[in-house]
Amino acid sequence: MLKSFYLTHIPFFLLGLAVVFFSFGLLFPLSFILGFVVLAGIILLIIIETLVLFSKESILEFKRKLPKRLSNGDENRIQVALKNHLNRTLQVEFIENLPYQLQIFDFKKQFKLISNQHLQLHYRVVPVLRGEYVWHSAVFFCKLQKWSLVRRKIVFETAQTADCYPSFLQFSDLNLKTQIESHERNELQIKRIGQSLEFEQIKEYAAGDDYRHINWKASAKRGHLMLNQYQDERSQDIYCAIDMGRTMKMPFHNQTLLDYAINAALALSKAVINTKDKAGVMTFGYTKIEHLSPRKEWRQFGKINELLYNLETDFLESDFEYLYKFIRVNIKRRSLIVIFTNFDSENAMRRNFQYLRDIARHHLLLVVFFENSEISQNLKEEATDLKSVYEKGVGFDRLQKGQLIARELQKAGIRTVLSPPEKLNMQVIKKYAEIKKQQIL
Repeated sequence: MLKSFYLTHIPFFLLGLAVVFFSFGLLFPLSFILGFVVLAGIILLIIIETLVLFSKESILEFKRKLPKRLSNGDENRIQVALKNHLNRTLQVEFIENLPYQLQIFDFKKQFKLISNQHLQLHYRVVPVLRGEYVWHSAVFFCKLQKWSLVRRKIVFETAQTADCYPSFLQFSDLNLKTQIESHERNELQIKRIGQSLEFEQIKEYAAGDDYRHINWKASAKRGHLMLNQYQDERSQDIYCAIDMGRTMKMPFHNQTLLDYAINAALALSKAVINTKDKAGVMTFGYTKIEHLSPRKEWRQFGKINELLYNLETDFLESDFEYLYKFIRVNIKRRSLIVIFTNFDSENAMRRNFQYLRDIARHHLLLVVFFENSEISQNLKEEATDLKSVYEKGVGFDRLQKGQLIARELQKAGIRTVLSPPEKLNMQVIKKYAEIKKQQIL
């Protein structure tokens, strides 16, 4: 009980008042009597409030409900259920020990809880790091009135965990646009005869047909050669290649470019599977490449999500030569390869230009890199002094270099997306839909 017993600031003010009365009691006897009255009143109120607050062993019921998974970079709703078991109204101060990754150390909520009332509260958190988040104890300070002298501390040791995965709440905003663009693409789809395994029909053999597709059973029944004909396979291989290097460590809105790229890769993978293409993922850094072969079934999306959730990196310099060699050895079929990276200078792009051009010779290459949205916002503001004029000049030069890098890549036949981090998901899906509509893969 002693560890739960706390005085508010009110009795200390009243004790100060009693001291003033006692001091003037040397001159005015009535003031001395008033001092005793105030002191006695303080003691009496403390006793009464303590008896009420500690009349039951448990005066408060608490439950916290976490989502099964947290969505990285999005607002996640946390629910709290409370019940007052005391037959008096309580003034409650709620202090939550949030996970350290959120860097919120002053979380407080104050509210009134009527007798026997069930109260549902909620608050929102925005995680910016993938991994396990642990909610520790919840602390409540309860008192009877706003000006009460005593409050009771109640601690609920309810440690709960939730894993933070790459953003999945974004899909509610992306699905509609993806379906519209997919519908537009399907309207222009042309069925072509090709060499895939998607069966079309059996026809008579003609000069120039591929004899490897002769159907011998059908030929025996008909008495002349019959041929299996196949449709051109509509499912293309789409790879998301994520740079895990130094330049991806730059933060925007407390979230690294790597996490923006991971969220965009997950969104693109979902759009790819929705359009019946095959989604695959690879990550590359200094000397290590993680690879997930493309598939089009829905289980593939879960595998991609798990792989992206478990990604770890030391943010060392990325090796594009190693990436090129890996692609040449392991990816035999022409595919769309979407590389999420960031060039901090024109020289950085030129160091890796040869490898990007070599990849583009064998595959359709889309390079996605970032535009500094903070610089763009700064350029929209009016310059008020010499310092801001200089910052605008430097910022404008930096944005121009990003556009110059995009033009240099496009000259080499490499498609590009230059996007602010917060708009990356939609821009990448839009570019993918454009490529599918043009049927250039």
